[in-house]
Amino acid sequence: MAAAARNAAETPKSAATPVAAFGEIHTCVLPSSNVLDNSAVLELLGTVKPGSAMTSRERPVPLVISPNRVEGIDCDLTQSSGKVVHAIGTVLTRVVVVGGRILQSSAQTRVAPAAERTRQPWSHYMGRPGIIEAVTKLGADAGTRLTDGFLRTDNPDRPDPAVANSRLDLAAIGWRLLKLIRVDDRLDQQVRLRAATTRLRWAVEVAAEPEQRPRFGFRLDNETLRSVRLIVAEEDIAAAQRFCEDLAVHDWLLTTIGQVADRFDPANHEAATLLAPVLEQLVPLWMPGAHTPPRLREAWTDLESDPGFTRQWTARVGQLRDRIATATLEALRNSRISNDW
Repeated sequence: MAAAARNAAETPKSAATPVAAFGEIHTCVLPSSNVLDNSAVLELLGTVKPGSAMTSRERPVPLVISPNRVEGIDCDLTQSSGKVVHAIGTVLTRVVVVGGRILQSSAQTRVAPAAERTRQPWSHYMGRPGIIEAVTKLGADAGTRLTDGFLRTDNPDRPDPAVANSRLDLAAIGWRLLKLIRVDDRLDQQVRLRAATTRLRWAVEVAAEPEQRPRFGFRLDNETLRSVRLIVAEEDIAAAQRFCEDLAVHDWLLTTIGQVADRFDPANHEAATLLAPVLEQLVPLWMPGAHTPPRLREAWTDLESDPGFTRQWTARVGQLRDRIATATLEALRNSRISNDW
């Protein structure tokens, strides 16, 4: 009896089941003139959390994931109804490098109801990394309302100034880490490939039943912002983050090659040379689902059906190759005419 009481006392009062999880991923080109091998990437990401182990894979596509950094936050969450929920806790951020060419920052946290309605010492929150505790009482269907509120489409890039300073801003947290890596002295900042940085924000509603089949929806908000909504079991939240990172990579690849193809000027005789890195460095990285955990791979089947990621990719790559071939032939023709004179 005494042992049972002691164990109960040692159990954190706030160890409640999360009702939702939120994340934000920035994806961009690694600012280096050369594609980095995994050993160079491991050295680069060693600055994220020195001395901690990293995840590294060579196949099917080189991948390195840094350890998580912990950042404390005191913020507000907005539900779909407009009700504001106050939360305190921590956010986890990490860096992902794919193929030695694509750089990502990934921030995420889980929302759980607090056992106490009063603020606890920071040691309490740091002891639960990646969890923010909702001090405001959560009602029924809190996961649904919080998830919908996080993914609201009303000017996601220009939030209401009245709540901007207090709201959960995973984009800013992730951007700080991304900037830290991008300005590292080991990167020469010489990039032949011009590409925009994309953002993918994701929200998980924790399923009521652990056996429930994962469900998700994908939305393009604007030219660089995407939103993903998932319903998964608590044990699959980490897999959902990895799926979203994989999805963000392929969305960035598709966005980048589309922008390059649209900017292509056949009249520019150097265009073929400038575009060669796109085909050489990016095309081999297209491998949807290669780094997605098994439980979430079925989501790729839906994406391939609608909107048809690989169909779009294949069409864009073919279009780019045709335009490069046309530009090359035109350059040869002009060169022949010049020689004739």
